[in-house]
Amino acid sequence: MVTSNSFFGRLANSASRYFTAIPGFVREENYWFYNISNLAYTLITLLHCSWIVVFMNIGQSAMMLVQFGSIALYISALVLNRRGHHNAAMIIGILEATVHQGIAVRLLGWGAGFQNFIPLIAILPFLKHNASWFLKIGLGVGCTLFYLVIDFFIKNEPPLFQLKQTQVDLFNFSNSVMCFLLAALWGIVLSVSYQRTVAALLKKEQELKAVEQAGILRQLELKERDNEIFQLRNVELKNSNDEILHQKRLIEELVSEQEKIIEIRTRELADANTKLVQANKKLLELIQYNAHNIREPLTRLMGAMLVMEYMTIEEFREEIWPQMEKAVQDLDKAIKEVITIADNTVKLQGGQ
Repeated sequence: MVTSNSFFGRLANSASRYFTAIPGFVREENYWFYNISNLAYTLITLLHCSWIVVFMNIGQSAMMLVQFGSIALYISALVLNRRGHHNAAMIIGILEATVHQGIAVRLLGWGAGFQNFIPLIAILPFLKHNASWFLKIGLGVGCTLFYLVIDFFIKNEPPLFQLKQTQVDLFNFSNSVMCFLLAALWGIVLSVSYQRTVAALLKKEQELKAVEQAGILRQLELKERDNEIFQLRNVELKNSNDEILHQKRLIEELVSEQEKIIEIRTRELADANTKLVQANKKLLELIQYNAHNIREPLTRLMGAMLVMEYMTIEEFREEIWPQMEKAVQDLDKAIKEVITIADNTVKLQGGQ
């Protein structure tokens, strides 16, 4: 029993380090996006592994073979992401997701729900604050167009493989649950990343205080040492009034300079503390904004997708499509405001 507990304990520690430790190749400004994408690539890789078993059991050899290619691509994305090549990994992941879901819809039908992963994965580029807008918009538009192609040209085509209705319902249910689960886990990672950022800022503030305090103590030690030196010289030159007066002036000048240095250091420390507090407030605003303003339009989009299969195209265009456009506009506006807040926070930190 002890051996078993020790094994599972080591396994849990290894898993924890995998999701929490940051590789040396990842730059500090990409910590946030690395945590999110590392979680997504890992979970999707495991999901594809489970699909191999599922498709093998139901006799879908074509879909089973597709999973092997998908796993290889996501492993490549994981490796690239951990080595700091986040854009390349993101492009591979998004291309695989869109093409894979298109193949799944053509082979198994729209009712299996594989197309629901495309809008979810389309969010990923916009979570990388320092990626170019050309790349973000390109990947977002690509996902949108591919989804529309599936919706208008593949959705109503009979699937190449006829599944039992229970199998279709099971796939639809599991895929919908997995989409919501991934969204929830991304939210958790955002919260954890915020907590780590705050902890890092507090640690940096403490280190700055320690450095400043050490500098002040050093200046005081130098002052005391210089005073002792001058006192010894005063004893040696006590018979010379002129020399004594000269030494006195030197001591006064030194004391004045030391006091100025201490005053400057103290003022710099106060300014640094003020900037750190402002940065913390900006980061809190950013997280609160993400929690309320981004999830709300995203939830509307996903809700709209869930009712698509129960409506005709005309009904969808008249009733749901305007709502989706409004939600996309709200999401775009919220993301722009998130970028603005994040940029202001980065500028504030850079001013330190």
